[in-house]
Formats: sequence, C-alpha cells, structure tokens
Amino acid sequence: MMRDFYYDLSDRGVLTLNGAVQDDPWFLDFFFRRLAPTANPEYPEYPFVCRCGDEMNYLRPADTPIVYTGFDGSRLFYGYSLSTPFYPERLSHSEDGVLYHWSPIGERGRIVPHVATEIARHIEPWGPFYAYLGDNGRERVPLMPLHLSDSIEIIRPKRDNHCVGCGVANPFSLRLSFVRDVKDGVLHTWLRPDERMHGSMGTTHGGFVSLLLDETMGKALSSVGIRAPTARLAVNFRRPMLLGEEYEVKSWIGSQQGRKKYVFGEIRATADSAHVVADAEALFLEVKSPEGE
Repeated sequence: MMRDFYYDLSDRGVLTLNGAVQDDPWFLDFFFRRLAPTANPEYPEYPFVCRCGDEMNYLRPADTPIVYTGFDGSRLFYGYSLSTPFYPERLSHSEDGVLYHWSPIGERGRIVPHVATEIARHIEPWGPFYAYLGDNGRERVPLMPLHLSDSIEIIRPKRDNHCVGCGVANPFSLRLSFVRDVKDGVLHTWLRPDERMHGSMGTTHGGFVSLLLDETMGKALSSVGIRAPTARLAVNFRRPMLLGEEYEVKSWIGSQQGRKKYVFGEIRATADSAHVVADAEALFLEVKSPEGE
C-alpha cells in the first residue's frame, strides 16, 4: 500500500514534515538526490516528489526545490553534502536581488543570503546590469536578470573560439559578452579598458576603439544568424577613451541590400551618455552557406 508524505522546503533550505525539521544527513542527501518533478494532478501545490519504495514524499518549495546553503569557491552545496559545479555564467537574479544558480532540479536553485554575500564580492555593475568578475577580474560574466529574460538575450564568449574580441580559447581575447534587445535588435556591451588596450597618455589605443566597434557591429549580424566579414569600416574618433572608465558600445543593423549589410555603431561613456567617444558605419558582405549545409 502506497503511503504519501508532504514536505515543505523554506527559502533558507530547511526541510520540514508537518512542522518538524528534517536534519538527518543521510535522509537529506537521499531525499534531494532522488527528487524529481511530478505530474500528479491531485497535488498541484506539491510539484516535486521523492519516491522511496512504497512511500511518495511530495515537496512544496517556498521558492525553488533546490536551495544552495554552502559554497567552497568551486561548488555549491545543497541537502547535506550534495553539490553541483559553480559556473558564473549560470548565475541569475530576481528583480528584488535574490541570487540563483542553475540546478539539476527545477531549472535554478535559490542561494541563501550568506552564500550570496560571499559570491557578491565578485559581482559589480555592468552598465545597467550586473556581472561576475572572472579570470582574475579581466572577464565580465553577465548575470541574467530573470524579470527581463523575455526581452533580452545574453550572448557569451564561446569556449572554443579564438576571436580576439569574444573568444575564450585566445589568451589575449577581451572575452566580450553582449546583450541583445529582442524587440529592436540593438546590441550592447560595456567594458572598462585596461592596460592591454593602452595607447598613449592614459587613453585607449585607436586600434582597440576600432576593434570594439567592428566586433560589436559584426555581432549584431551573427546574433541573428548572418555570417558576414567586414568589407569597409569608417570610424569617427570624437573624444579620448580613458583607461579604467566604463563605456557602452552598441550597434544596430541599418539596412540590407542582398549580400550587403550596413551596420552602425557607437561608443559612449556610461556615466554621461552625451559623451560620444566614437561612432562608425560599416559594410559587411554576407557569406552564403554551401548547398546542403
């Protein structure tokens, strides 16, 4: 005969049964290791279940079915001793500042405040968003704001890409991430030029200014599936781009004539949007895929 039990999980990761805290280490790991979604329509308020022989242990989470209560720098812990690898690119946050990380059950797991505080030491503003500082502070890894997940797309550097602008395999890459507005297609990135980009008198080298514009304009095309190398790039340098200050680089597709793609871009100071560092227009020529690809 099947027996049903009904558990609750608080947003601090405390598991209870009829108000009694369940803290047995073996049971906690067993429970969360075997936890799975349930499609039982009789218990819509208990969307997860751990089956144990003739017992059905249903779970009603206050927020998420996995709550991360520990962190050792490389892994996040839940249950008693269960863990999952920590990946900054899998961080997200709610509009009211709750931090989450991907989890094996329920898409994401809530991170309790003391663990979130430890992780937040490596998080800083990135334009209007937030980013985790990776690679000893040389890479900004954007956090997905869950309340905007339907209106923006985050385009991250690819691990096997050697691109000097957005690749990870290249040790000299800027490892740029981008945010694409789903509605208007405008592409944005934010960065603080560092010593790698030094020109003269504490300013960013003009070649890097051009690279940033070319990279962002090209990404405006590739983000919608258009493969097109640069055919012509015209940059207007307006003001110096200072090292250490944050700037926004954005681009948008202007018009298209067959294979010809006309794209525009600009760089502005984040602190003063009227401060234009440079603007550009470029012609890209689309590369058609061979027949059969």
